[in-house]
Amino acid sequence: MMRTILTRCCGTLCATATLLTLALDAVGADADWTYWRGPQMNGISTEKNLPDEWDPAGGEGSNVLWKRDIGSRSTPVYMDGRLYMICNNHPEEAEREGERVVCLDGATGETVWEYGFNVYLSDVPRERIGWASVVAAPDPADPSKSRIFALGVCGYFCCLNAHTGAVEWDKSLHEEYGFLSTYGGRTNFPIVHENNVIVSAVVIGWGEQAKPTHRFLALDQRNGEPVWYSGTRVFPEDTTYSAPVLCTLGGKAAIVFGSGDGALHAMEPRTGRIIWSYYCSKHGLNCAPLVANDTVYLGHSEENLGSNTMGAMICLDGTQSGDISKNPPKWRIDELGVGRSSPMLVDGRLYVIDDQAKMFILNPETGEQIGKQALGTFMRSSPLYVDGKFYLGTADGRYYVLKPSEKGVDIVKRGRLARGEECHGSAIAARGRIYFPTTDAMYCIGKPDAQPEAETPPNPLAGEAPKDDETPAVVQITPVEALLMTDPTKGDAQSFDVRLYNDKGQFLRMAKPEEVEFTIDGPGTIARNPDDANRWRYAVGPEQSQQAAVIVTAKLGEVAGSARIRVIPELDWSYNFDDGVVPVTWVGIRYRHVVVDFDLYQKLTAANPLAGQLYIFVLSNFVNTGAPKQVLDNSTTQQRWTGMMDYLQRDLADTARNNLEQAQTLLNESLELLKTEGVIASYEWTPAPALQLTLAKGPRKVDGNGVLCKITTIPKGMRSQGWMGPIHFRNYTIQADVMGFRKNGKLPDIGLIAQRYTVDLMGASQQVQLRSWVTQLERFSVNQPLTWEPETWYTLKLQASVEGDKAVLRTKVWPKGEAEPAEWTAVGEDHLPNVMGSPGLFGNSKDSELFYDNLTVKRNETAAAPAAAGAQ
Repeated sequence: MMRTILTRCCGTLCATATLLTLALDAVGADADWTYWRGPQMNGISTEKNLPDEWDPAGGEGSNVLWKRDIGSRSTPVYMDGRLYMICNNHPEEAEREGERVVCLDGATGETVWEYGFNVYLSDVPRERIGWASVVAAPDPADPSKSRIFALGVCGYFCCLNAHTGAVEWDKSLHEEYGFLSTYGGRTNFPIVHENNVIVSAVVIGWGEQAKPTHRFLALDQRNGEPVWYSGTRVFPEDTTYSAPVLCTLGGKAAIVFGSGDGALHAMEPRTGRIIWSYYCSKHGLNCAPLVANDTVYLGHSEENLGSNTMGAMICLDGTQSGDISKNPPKWRIDELGVGRSSPMLVDGRLYVIDDQAKMFILNPETGEQIGKQALGTFMRSSPLYVDGKFYLGTADGRYYVLKPSEKGVDIVKRGRLARGEECHGSAIAARGRIYFPTTDAMYCIGKPDAQPEAETPPNPLAGEAPKDDETPAVVQITPVEALLMTDPTKGDAQSFDVRLYNDKGQFLRMAKPEEVEFTIDGPGTIARNPDDANRWRYAVGPEQSQQAAVIVTAKLGEVAGSARIRVIPELDWSYNFDDGVVPVTWVGIRYRHVVVDFDLYQKLTAANPLAGQLYIFVLSNFVNTGAPKQVLDNSTTQQRWTGMMDYLQRDLADTARNNLEQAQTLLNESLELLKTEGVIASYEWTPAPALQLTLAKGPRKVDGNGVLCKITTIPKGMRSQGWMGPIHFRNYTIQADVMGFRKNGKLPDIGLIAQRYTVDLMGASQQVQLRSWVTQLERFSVNQPLTWEPETWYTLKLQASVEGDKAVLRTKVWPKGEAEPAEWTAVGEDHLPNVMGSPGLFGNSKDSELFYDNLTVKRNETAAAPAAAGAQ
């Protein structure tokens, strides 16, 4: 359940805190710190008259004005006299734990309001909650309408009224768009530009976006409507938490960010078009870049492309375009691992802190080292520079105040926080104070009798060139993504706007209805909106009883833009997969699953067990690549030959690779069977020294009993979840026939999702489990021992319902074909309920494949039967 808590409490405060309350009103909003790196996007504040020393122990002379025992991994923001942060909710009560956004009075530390929400369907552990800093969006006309945006670790994204904490709108980004929530907790920071708030993650979506890609989604901050959706290269190696920064490059507004694909990218903030890309690492980038005067500084601590060295600090000309990876940088220092802490440029010197908490002072023009200072053992946060001093904390609990010197920096103050207290978020400055976050507390630091004083900071977007080109170069349809529901009695409709931008990514105007030509790929019609002649209206009728993907394209001259619509019928649903297709509208499922002709699989297995396994391997490769041929060898980093041998559980990856006769003896009989059945049209061996097996796709389709198979042939995503419909569903039952293979003595985990709860038929532990947050089972879970066998079909059923102020989850498991038992196998009650959510699938195919068939989703219609004896 999402819930708002409005409170005022004193907490632990220093008496001196109240002395500055009135003085804050004298400083304008220019002194606010609304994004984690501040108003200049570089960690520099123009505040003055701040202390050289502080002592976290507090007391007289400590310069700690107040302290609250509210810890966070992330950096707070400050707006209009208030401090905002994201952190654990009820960390002392495991059964109530979640995330919360906290608003504190900046002068006193008193709690103004809190907004708490559940963590659901996420592998992130409680220790990594509150990863992404919130962002503030001031309303210059009316501060009571200012907004706070918070992105939770499970993909829950909310827009809150900054004054009251009330929810203006929210999104479940993993259910709606396929944003990944990973065990590591890496969560990107939202960023606001004009009317858009922009969020990103590695996404496994629907349709042509079903393959993993680091994508950015721009939402209209006023209503949450998706404006544009843009991605980098498919198949990124990692998730990432490199926070984007706004800037201008060659007079063009830009967002610069590190991506999961190992590249730094510059993107237009109004359109999502990529300006340039610089590929430098084999893994994802986590450090936020620094941009100054068209020059871009980036660091990373991963493996460098083209070598086996780790880490680099790189300086680029930011006025370029396209793929600039082969263009020589201004300078580069390899093996300087700056992977987490963002670089800073102060008075003509570049300050960077590597992952081992060593500060390097460099010449920003050449990269030449000027000085070096050891600070600790591990660094995650970024420094704050204010009033001629650096303030920073390290991940091992040290804190520093430093001043630039001729040879580097001088240590003005250093100390240790309390045992176990760490710094992952960064300090900020606003209105005469420094706010210093740790994993255990928030410290407010300042001189007790000082008056706030600050200069107006430069605007990082002030260098944008004038809008002197009125020629449309980008057509943008909004909303760029939509979901419509139909039923037998009525259809559904969606209105669209068309916006025009020039080649610099600058907004020109709304398109005139008579100048735009629309086309539709899929069912439905589009015409002028009868209620607003300046908009267009797509409509789908009640006759559309099947799921469908629709592409709406608007063309103005030679320039076109498109939007995507998922058309989904109202409940009830039924899928048997005999058409051989994974529904195109399912989010996060198509790439990780294929439809297997189970009758053919059994026939091949009976003839030769290796042929059955090879069928699944070959089929999944053809489906996921879309290519008519596949070449299996070890000539690339994918090591496709070794991958096939591993999948087939053969210890011949090395010997058979260079021995044609041995490889043919192993595989030819199975290949002939696949050829006879039309799975492959032909196969061809290329002998050593570079043995290859080339397969051409055959004409065979699913012709019989199609079943959905979660495959093990992709290197990542074997443990995953996906969703089938809108997030507003509640009180429904999902059911499917399920089966798992056994490989190396291990069974998979097979699950269904309803209303943000999972039922998991667990292979290794031989039990069935109900849960919402897998790494925090104390929050809500029920476990029931259950013995189940491999290669045996079972029927798995999950019912979710909201009953009063709780959610009730009920599950049954029984052998397929037998009568459904009257009693539930397990029942659980959640008193902090998730009251809605999309139906979906969960599966862990790390050890072996798992299968679904005869899947249904239906409204709850009858009262639930009691639980079986021993169930909770």
